[in-house]
Parts: sequence; structure tokens; C-alpha cells
Amino acid sequence: MSGNTLQRIPRGGACSNCRYRRIKCDGALPKCSNCERSSGRFSDCEYSVRDYSEIEYLERQIRELESRIQERETSLATEQTNGSVVLHDPYLQTPTATQMQYVWAPRMVPPALKFGEVPLQLRQNLLSAFIPYANELGFFLDLSEVCNTIMTTPNPSQGTSDAGAVPVTPALIHVIFLLGSHLSTSPQVTILEPGFLSIAQGSVSHILNSPISTMPGPSATSNYPHRKVLGAIQSHVLLAQYYFHTGRKLEGKYSVTIAIALVLGTKMHRIRSKEIVSGRSQMQMTLGRNNHATEVFLSGSEAPQPEFHEQKEETQSINAFWTPNLRIGCATVGNGWLCARSLLALNSRWAAVEGYGSSFPYWKPAMRIDTPWPWVNLTPATRNSSTIQRFLANHQDDAHSTLALYAKACILFEQVFELTNRYERNQSSPSPSPTLSAPDFLSVLNNLTRLVTQLMSQLPSISSIQDTPPSNSISAQASSSGSKKRELLVIHTVTRVAIIQLYTLFENTSRSSSDEQTRTHKLKLEAANESAKMIGLVDGRGVIFIDSIMAILWPKVVHVLVTELYRLRGRGLQDPRLVDYQKSFDLIVQAMSGLASSSPLMSEQLKKVQEIS
Repeated sequence: MSGNTLQRIPRGGACSNCRYRRIKCDGALPKCSNCERSSGRFSDCEYSVRDYSEIEYLERQIRELESRIQERETSLATEQTNGSVVLHDPYLQTPTATQMQYVWAPRMVPPALKFGEVPLQLRQNLLSAFIPYANELGFFLDLSEVCNTIMTTPNPSQGTSDAGAVPVTPALIHVIFLLGSHLSTSPQVTILEPGFLSIAQGSVSHILNSPISTMPGPSATSNYPHRKVLGAIQSHVLLAQYYFHTGRKLEGKYSVTIAIALVLGTKMHRIRSKEIVSGRSQMQMTLGRNNHATEVFLSGSEAPQPEFHEQKEETQSINAFWTPNLRIGCATVGNGWLCARSLLALNSRWAAVEGYGSSFPYWKPAMRIDTPWPWVNLTPATRNSSTIQRFLANHQDDAHSTLALYAKACILFEQVFELTNRYERNQSSPSPSPTLSAPDFLSVLNNLTRLVTQLMSQLPSISSIQDTPPSNSISAQASSSGSKKRELLVIHTVTRVAIIQLYTLFENTSRSSSDEQTRTHKLKLEAANESAKMIGLVDGRGVIFIDSIMAILWPKVVHVLVTELYRLRGRGLQDPRLVDYQKSFDLIVQAMSGLASSSPLMSEQLKKVQEIS
């Protein structure tokens, strides 16, 4: 039940859902009674006129997600009878062949292995499965350091950290082992996945309180708590990737929200901000550091920006910021920066395609992002402000790294689908005063089209990546040509699905001539066809993982191709485009089929694609 019901709410204080539905709102927190009883698009309750801080905003989301997860766990517990376990997958109706290996009687489950109990050979096998996909999973710490620590620690059950290295907590190691067991092709290793999942979930929830031993050295000083936070963010990002890949999107959003809360709480979105203030850094205050006051850069008047003593630590903090944020935003259309993807990207992708509110509303003043783009040249004097707002206003910059391009693609992707949602709300609303006027809508539509087209022209081609020979180097394995090509494939697909959506909006709203409509339709088909053909530039043999958002994007490309195939066939002509579009469709189905065995989410979406074909 909703609590803290207000007897009388101020005029205009109703939640956004009640205003849209034109019904009376009781103003209850964290959700009004109407939203409490609703489901689907009207289940998220937001009060736009109330001045919540960013931490309060995230705390509300975390409480809501915890409640929904608890409900799922309770429903599963009621199905246990007579000591047996009745398995229930809330995400898929029919388990795939790979999922069947997770279905066993309790006596067949191997005991969960804690870090100190994992033999060296098994550690090696788990790392060998994890390393080739580390960059694509959003790993932003020093992979070589972490792997070497895991393999050389004689008593790892307490965790460890070499002098000056980011602490390797048991929680981070358990999540790496979880992903290694999930990505492994060895049945002896994959059977350990449920045990690693159980222990990873438990250890990550207490990661900031977990003990970590540090080897003596000049760097094992007060810097340590900051690095511990980086390890916590990394653990939640990796766990979110596991959840999304296995189709557990609710838990994935929960993990990303925790990572974003850590980022906001330590002001990583204000690294290198132009606003300056004297005082202890927010990281110091959050973690109880007692260093002397210094001049640091502040996010507004409320708290100073993190203070860094090493360039590497600052780089990892920038990576840590962009990694969790960018990955959640791409998933309800239908409804830190070191060798990793952006946190903002993770947030932006899944929020867009799943249609829920962003966990990081960066357009609000309190959550303005000043952190520079990843891999730009930073001097001691470099200061930054309004990174995303300046990008959306078409200010030029020198951020052209793969990670920066990926971040920009995800931000535009989220903006495109937010525009789509606003258009659909205007169409269905009986209000004579739409939230977005026609001139404003066209202005935003044209600006986004210009930005997406411009970004597409800046993307390097997949064929420009030269094949590299196999290497025993950890960094070389994580940055192999295959990994780089898959990363570029994801970026190209995100931008092309965004432009497809923009062209669709234009077709639905434009009153232009038939020639202009025909041209727009042709451009949309070209984007879909190009997106599919790029799959052929990537060697998918033996690939177990690709960014989970592709399970959502490829069906959108298929929809465009299949619609055109039906249209052309209906004309009864032997159009040469039929063969071309059919080949593109087959490429997508083939790619999804190859990945479906290791990804329940991909398997679920593949079934939908096959149904419409």
C-alpha cells in the first residue's frame, strides 16, 4: 500500500499519470493509489513539480524495485512443496535447450564455491571465458591487474589488492566467476553457474562492508575507499549485464540503479566541473576520509567533486561514470571510461526500449553532467560543463573514441524514443493543450535527425578493423579484433534503429509531398538493410555473447524488412529488392539463432521474429 497520503495536495501537484488520465490523484508517496493499482505504462508514479533531490529520486526507485523483486521471490517460494523445487521462469514461457541445463533437482546442484575454494585451474577456465568479452560487458578497471590478483592470491577468501591497484573484493571476483561460468562452453563449468549466482548476489549486496586486505606500499593509503567504490560500481555493472543477458530485466535495472546511486553519491558526474569550491571531496565525506581540506571542484553548492591523486584513478572514475549510465536506457521502444561502455549508455538504452523512467535524468539541473567525454585529452587546467546538453545543442568536440561514440549513440537513442513517447501521448490525450506543440515537435525531430545522421557519418566502418593474431596477453584478448568489430556493430545498429524511428515519425506526421514521403521511406529501408548487412562483416563463429540490447534492436530492423517484403510480394511483381531484403532478414535470424542458446532474452526475441516472418 502507498504510505504518507496527503489530505490535500497543491494545485498542479498530481502525478504525471493521473494528469494524463485526467483522474483525481491523492498524492501518496512513493506512489499514489491510482498508480499502485495500475500496471504496465501507468505503474511508475512521478511527481514532476516536487523538488526531489537526485538521491531521493534513486532511493524511491530502489525501494520500488526491491519490492517487486521480493514479490517475485515470494511467489517462487510458495511453489515449493514436500522438499522439492518447482522451477518457474517469469521471463520465458518455454525454456531453451541451454536453459534446460539450469533445471535440476536440489541434490544435483554443486555446492557454491567461495573464492578461496576455487582451484587455480578452475579460476583459469573461468577467466578464459570472461576475458574475451570483458570490454563488451563494461569492464572499466585494470583487467590485467584484477586477473593477476585472482590467479596469484594464495588466500583469496578475504579479497586482496596489490599496492596502488583497485581493490579486488570477493564480490567482484564472484561476479566475474558468475559471468565466466555463464559464458563457458564446458559443461563442467556451466553447471557451477547457479552456485556462483547465489554467492555473487549475497556478496554484492554487502560489497562496501566486505573486508579487503591490502599489501603494504606507498599507495595503500587513504585513496583506498575511493577505489573500493569503483570496485562496487564495477560489480553492479557486471551483474546488471548478466541479468539483462539472461532476460531478467527487472533485476538488471535494479543493479544499474544501485550503480548510478553510487556514482551520484560520490559526484562522479561532476568530475572536472567548472564550478569550484574549497573543502573536502564528496568521496572523502561519503567514505569517512579525514584528509586535510583542499581546493576541489564542486557539483553546485551542496558537495565537492571527488579528489584524485593519480591520473589512472581519475580515468577509471570517468569510465565508471559512463559505463553503468549508458547501458540501461535502450529497452521499451515498443513500449570512469577505461575500455568500457558508459553507465549512462547502459541506463539510456534500456530505459528507452523498456519505456520506464530513466534512473539518471541528466536533463534535470541537479543531475547535470559535467564529466568529460571518455578518452579526450585532459590537461591539469581542463574544466568542463554540461557535457550532454552541449552535445545535443550540436557543439563540436574532439570525443571520437569508440566509447565516446557509443555514449553519444545511446544518448541520441534515448532522446529519439522519448520524442516518440511524447508524440504518442499527444495523439492519445484528449487535452486541447498538448505537451509538445507541432512547431516544437518538428524542430526537435529535425535536430535529432541532423545529430544522428552526423554521428553515423563519424562512425568507423567495421571493415576498417584489421584482424589480429591470437595472443596470450590479457589486454590483447579483451581488445581483440573480434571484440572491436562486435562493439562497432552494436554502435552502428543503435544509430540506425534511431534513424529508422525518426523516419517513421516523419512518415506519420509530415504533410510533405508524396515525393518527400517516398524518399523518407527509401532512407528508412536503406538504414534497415545496412544494419542487417553489417552482421556479415563480423565473424560470429564461436561467439557466446553480444551486447544484450541487440536482442531488442534486431527485431525492430526485422519489422521494417518484413513489412516491405509483404508490400512488394503483394504487388505480384518480381522485384529484385525481394531477394536483397530476404537475405538481410536471413542474416539477422541466423545471428539471433547462433546466440539464442546462451541468451534467454535473445531466444525469446527470436521466437517473436519467427512468428512475424
